[in-house]
Amino acid sequence: MHPEAVDWHQARMRCEAESTELLVPSNLDEADSIPLLVASILTKYEGVYVGIHDLYSERTFVTIIGSYLQDSILELLWEQKQPLHSGGRCVAARRNGRLFVHPCSEALPFLCKIKAANVMYHPDCDTYDARWKLGPNKTCYITHVEPQTWYEAYSTCHFAGGHLAILDTREEAEYIRDVFKQVDQHKTPGDFAFLGFSDLFQRYHYRTVLGDRLVEKQVDWDFKCPGNFTTSDQRCGGYKRSGLLATGHCNIPSMFFCEKPAKGTFRIRKTLRNLPKSLYTKNQFDNI
Repeated sequence: MHPEAVDWHQARMRCEAESTELLVPSNLDEADSIPLLVASILTKYEGVYVGIHDLYSERTFVTIIGSYLQDSILELLWEQKQPLHSGGRCVAARRNGRLFVHPCSEALPFLCKIKAANVMYHPDCDTYDARWKLGPNKTCYITHVEPQTWYEAYSTCHFAGGHLAILDTREEAEYIRDVFKQVDQHKTPGDFAFLGFSDLFQRYHYRTVLGDRLVEKQVDWDFKCPGNFTTSDQRCGGYKRSGLLATGHCNIPSMFFCEKPAKGTFRIRKTLRNLPKSLYTKNQFDNI
């Protein structure tokens, strides 16, 4: 359950970035579980996005895996007088589990789904997502080869418990460079990937997504950056296959790298790091 509201396309992309998919109820029992998941958040919103739309052909509703709703058990889930064809092209579920159409561009919370058989714990990175790989400095990384804008990439990393990768050491830069070189250029064209820095606050004042100044001594810049031969739109930082820092257009999708601590998530580590030890209490699971 994602309580943060985004548009339908962002919701689909966010679920896929987590190795899940927007929820499509497999049966009526699963549909009946929706109210239990969403009851606490639907005081603010009309519903939650699910993986159904008619974007391919108007009035022909299909799931994100290509199944037609017509003559399926899912047709029983429509709210009264729905589908209202002037209401939108994407589908959401009410608090009672009933389906209704909604404008795809309007933000709603959303539900992601993964089969229990596909859930496996990976201790190296303290995660259930096998795409996280242990790298240097007790840090795990994930390579997203499907392009997103810098802003979308930032959000994807954040909600996965990490942040856009920041190259603090030369060892880290060499690791990302080697991973980048393994990405198939035929599947992901271009030689640029987003990282976690930008000069969005002030031109040429490069800051990481954590608010720190860029450690430029650890990684060399491409000769065109910063400033030389770049345009005013190239405000978001990245990395080239050659192993050099560069800037790119924030709104032009590119592949990107996320990072997180090998244990826990960035958000948890950041929050707890400065708490006094007196606030920590042992629990029954500490020694397991």
